[in-house]
Amino acid sequence: MTQRFVFVVAGLTLLFAKPLYDLVQLALNVDLHSHTLLIPFVSIYFAWLLREELPKPTRPNHKLALAFGILGLVALAYYWFGPGFTAAEDSIATILLAYILFINAVALYLFGANVARAQSFSLAFLVFLLPMPIFVQYWANTFFQYTSAEVSYHMVRMADISIYRYHPLTFELPTIELHVAPSCSGIRSSLVLLITSIVAGKLFLTTRWKRWALILFIVPLAIVRNGFRIFTISYLCVHEGPHMVDHWIHHKGGPFFFALSLIPFFAFLWWLWRGEQASAKRQDLD
Repeated sequence: MTQRFVFVVAGLTLLFAKPLYDLVQLALNVDLHSHTLLIPFVSIYFAWLLREELPKPTRPNHKLALAFGILGLVALAYYWFGPGFTAAEDSIATILLAYILFINAVALYLFGANVARAQSFSLAFLVFLLPMPIFVQYWANTFFQYTSAEVSYHMVRMADISIYRYHPLTFELPTIELHVAPSCSGIRSSLVLLITSIVAGKLFLTTRWKRWALILFIVPLAIVRNGFRIFTISYLCVHEGPHMVDHWIHHKGGPFFFALSLIPFFAFLWWLWRGEQASAKRQDLD
């Protein structure tokens, strides 16, 4: 049964070779989508972890498999006959959505609902193979741009730096005027943190609400990280000079602030994990 699944997925991969190639090219040239190259390997790894724990395959779930297949055909129809796409991200995401839906349909048909349910994480995780559509990028950029500007504004005030805010995204400091651009939203590092939280929650946590807590923690963490980065640039421009706006910490400091954000992330993960371990010990004693 597993061999048949691998054979069919290999055939699907050949049929979708062109959009998959386009995805690779996009990932190699646009940093926001570079993570997509790792997604299939992560899904395969989690599927492999459960190889000894899978229930026996049941009869094919024809109805659910057909539903996923129809949704895949709808995605294909929209790709072929829709109004057209102005961005590569949108066209690739649409046709590869069909690819992922077909993989889910094959799993349901060959293994039945029990096995597909057991492997639901691996199958669902494939959604991160899709490049982020333009409208999602716009929404996420706008959200983090404005919220990060708000947080950085209050950080600057707390540092007792004179600041005049005549626009939600524009600050007038004693030495320079700063505008929080869309590139300051930190959308790429936030997406990487989101994927990291999902993987870490699956690996280290067993309680569903704690996994969701770890995922939701990414939103305020990303906002504070971005706000702190803007605050740092503002502080340097005031105390060192306006030339600091061209410092590496502004243009190349993303990885540094991402690394800083990992400290509270792993601290929160450890706290959640420790709570689970303590609960498990109490149950053993009872």
